[in-house]
Amino acid sequence: MAEEYDDDENENGTENDNGAGGRTAAQSAMRRIAEKELREIRRRQRRKRMILTSSCVILVFLSLFGITFSIGANLDLSRNMIRSPEIRILGYDGALLETVKGRYSQDVSLTTLPERIQNVFVAATDPEFYDHFGVRGADFARIFTSREIPGSTITMRVARSFFKNKENGPGRHMQEFLVALWLEMNFSKKTILRSYLERTYVGRGIFGISAASRLWYGSPAERMTLHQAAVLAAAMNDPKTFNPLFHPRETAAEANKILARLAQYKFIEADRVSALSLLEPKMDVQYDENVLSGYVVDMVLEEVADIVGYASRDIDVLTSIDWKIQKLAQDVVPEVAQARLKPRGANQVGLLSISPEGRIRALIGGMDYSPYQPNRVTEVRRSAGRMIKIATYYYALNENSDPAQWVRDNRMAVGGWRPINPDHEYKGMISLREAFVRDVNTVPTSLADHFGLLKVREYAHKIGIKSPLSSDIRTVVGLDPVTIRDVTAIHNLPQNSGKPAQVTLINRVSYTGDAYAEPIYQRVDTVQEKQLTDEAIQGSYVLLASVTDPQVRLDRPFAGYGTVAGGRTDAWYVGFSSDLITTVWAGNDDRSGMDVRGEVELASLWRLFMLDAHDGLPIRSMIRASSQRRRAGDGVRDLWKQTDLDSN
Repeated sequence: MAEEYDDDENENGTENDNGAGGRTAAQSAMRRIAEKELREIRRRQRRKRMILTSSCVILVFLSLFGITFSIGANLDLSRNMIRSPEIRILGYDGALLETVKGRYSQDVSLTTLPERIQNVFVAATDPEFYDHFGVRGADFARIFTSREIPGSTITMRVARSFFKNKENGPGRHMQEFLVALWLEMNFSKKTILRSYLERTYVGRGIFGISAASRLWYGSPAERMTLHQAAVLAAAMNDPKTFNPLFHPRETAAEANKILARLAQYKFIEADRVSALSLLEPKMDVQYDENVLSGYVVDMVLEEVADIVGYASRDIDVLTSIDWKIQKLAQDVVPEVAQARLKPRGANQVGLLSISPEGRIRALIGGMDYSPYQPNRVTEVRRSAGRMIKIATYYYALNENSDPAQWVRDNRMAVGGWRPINPDHEYKGMISLREAFVRDVNTVPTSLADHFGLLKVREYAHKIGIKSPLSSDIRTVVGLDPVTIRDVTAIHNLPQNSGKPAQVTLINRVSYTGDAYAEPIYQRVDTVQEKQLTDEAIQGSYVLLASVTDPQVRLDRPFAGYGTVAGGRTDAWYVGFSSDLITTVWAGNDDRSGMDVRGEVELASLWRLFMLDAHDGLPIRSMIRASSQRRRAGDGVRDLWKQTDLDSN
């Protein structure tokens, strides 16, 4: 029995060992398979990570290469030590009108410029300039905005000045940020400061302190006083607000603050600030008598400064000016003003003449040019009266093109205002045409109330008014001050097929000698949405013909009318033919009253100018001329006086 038990036990033991071994082998095989699969999964994951990492590295490399290439292609690091570049101003036909020199600083030397003068510009813009690495957190945040925000440091502003053209957007702001870091790593603080003093825009087409000092103070930059340096520093921070020629007291006050900042950062003694402060800057402006009107030259230089920025090469500026017409304006306007306007109390006059697509052919910014006076065509806003009421009539004609439509003429209050007609007559209901002839205030008010005052105001901006407008009825009754440019633009609307015109002076900007190279700037007419229907254009011609005095007698079809506004502080006459839209204004800078009549004295001046300005131009109807221009114009070339128009 024992043997049998033992045999059974051995037999059972063998069977148990075989079963356990099989399970172990199976489990081992499963583990090997699982490990193999895991290794394969890990291998695939490593491969994916490598591909992803390689792709990211390649993408980053390509991005950095693209950014670097883009930055390199857009930078101009040249510096002309021989002379300041010239700006050649050309007429529409390429004829040389004027050569302007000395507006770009090329010769700032920190070895001769006193340390105290250098410190003025550092304290004004970047007091910690010598202690930081060229950028701040605000400059990094600037990368994520498209707003035109200047860099917070001198280095950032220098970086911006090296780019060939101006842009505002995250891409450009990032490029400027990288260039600023590159400047800090490769150049000394003194070199960066010198570039800032040479390349920064001061205003009036002037770049840098040496050119500004010569032109504004009549002396080298090394001889500037601390207050004069502070004035330039203020202008460099904000050329429009702190222009010492136009805003002397405001600029002097800002300069005084900069002097106080000098003391705050221990650049000068605190007790010297009051002795150095002035109420107005000490100026000794140097300027040449130009063949071309100084107002045109200033306007060209400021626009070129905005388009090109700092330059070390000569520049050609092809304008839309017709020298024959500009010379006529420069001769006729002062002569008539002295003989007929000044005796009636008007000391200033302005004229703007444009072609229907908006190109400026002639411009007179004042009786006599002075660098201390603003351009009254583009920079001064005056009361225009009925001249801007026409915007509301345009809007009404778009809704109903019949000039004989009946409209309400009563003293209904609108928005707390109760309009009063100049003739103190109220007929209850009158035609749109009669309302325009009588120059009533009630009809534009009731029309704006009917269509929506804000809609009419927005429409006025769309058709060409750049000046700010009120949010009440002052907009529609002509109480908002506007510029001569605004008045010309809105009266040009019918002549440009109902589309707002781009009123510009410059056709093209290029570097001298690069006739076949891509221009820096080229005017291209953008596609504008019609703001006046074809039927409304016909209706507007009826309105304008109703107020046109036949005694003005031009030798071709025309329309025009005059007015007096602002309690006899401003007189206007605006009119147009098939080829020119011209506005004339007269008044006084101190807004004192006068006895000039728009429909008489200014109409006479307008007629004298327009008669000779049309010499050699074909006589055409205004509607036909508009359709011919639409067929011939390509939006780039200046087709003024081209034979393809004359032959039709």
